[in-house]
Amino acid sequence: MRIAVVHNLPPGGARRRVEGHLRGLEGEVKEFVLESATPVTDDAVIVPLTQRADSVPRALKPLVRYPDHLALLLAWRTLSRAVAAWSPDVVYLNPCRYLQTPPLADVGGAPIVYYCDEPRRADYEQQARSSKNTVTRLPYWLLHESERRADRRGVARASRVLTNSRYTSGTIRRAYGVDSHVVYCGVPELFTPAADALVPTHVLSVGTLIPTKGHDLVLEAVAGAGLDLPVVVVSPRSRPEEEQRLRALAERLGVQLSVRVGVSDDELLELFRRAFATMYLAVAEPYGLVSIEAQSSGCPVVVADEGGLPETVVDEAGVVVPRTAAAAARALVDLQDPRARDKAVVAARGSTARNTWAASSAQVLEHLRDVTGRARP
Repeated sequence: MRIAVVHNLPPGGARRRVEGHLRGLEGEVKEFVLESATPVTDDAVIVPLTQRADSVPRALKPLVRYPDHLALLLAWRTLSRAVAAWSPDVVYLNPCRYLQTPPLADVGGAPIVYYCDEPRRADYEQQARSSKNTVTRLPYWLLHESERRADRRGVARASRVLTNSRYTSGTIRRAYGVDSHVVYCGVPELFTPAADALVPTHVLSVGTLIPTKGHDLVLEAVAGAGLDLPVVVVSPRSRPEEEQRLRALAERLGVQLSVRVGVSDDELLELFRRAFATMYLAVAEPYGLVSIEAQSSGCPVVVADEGGLPETVVDEAGVVVPRTAAAAARALVDLQDPRARDKAVVAARGSTARNTWAASSAQVLEHLRDVTGRARP
């Protein structure tokens, strides 16, 4: 079976999922991406794309974003033709960093299976809609409307929609009016516990440097718990404004902060293994790969009771708390009891075999076969 894997994703959780699935798919697999993506394979088909808005002064951005958007739509049309020319049996579609659902045009009649990590928050979440800049809302209205329509067209063209959690499945139904199939994510084989228990050296928070990831709540929780350990924040890419905000907060709280950007999997594994706990206090996170990767590495987790995060906690390997610094601080206080933390570590170590990319990829492959009418060979 010829499988075209399509995405436009930078480093981050969604791309990690694509990598895990792509490497586990059976058959003849070809990756197709736009130039703004980070390819997984060395022989990916890369369609040129230039986006200029981020490099111009703020006052000029509205003038540039419209031609950028047109260039993006044309690039997706070019990519669609490239996919069609390859004559796949099925297209495994993944998100676009700019639009959410890629607006694929005709791909030679091949069915499309779309893995939707989350709907476009800017269109379907009240908090995201209300956070839009009131000054630019009018100049960008036509742009946002075109993006919204492109996203909905992309979903409508899919023969089947997959997603990462029961929570996200519900949001997809409310946003687009379509049902989706839950395929949980896996963990790279690298993420395993250390042979011997290690002395904790930090509290860990992993995620993009944006306010909704909750790194500030982690700092406040560590301060509130009186835990004499530094906080390490790991992000896939740099965002100087948010880093500056977090450093100022850490200084006020008297908490030592280290920010690491673009670490390797080997480095992330070491950070998981040596963490007192990994904390994931994001706003309505669709799933939370970091949580299952931490547990597979033998690290207890503290996650917010929002989004799909509660679905990631295995047995007693973690604590699900209200998304407040006070509640997270209480969880850290409880974990300072050696017996409580040892119990969480044992449960985390036992989670390793439950979350594999092989099992996740096998489920994706079954859906791909199903929409093409192909039975398992």
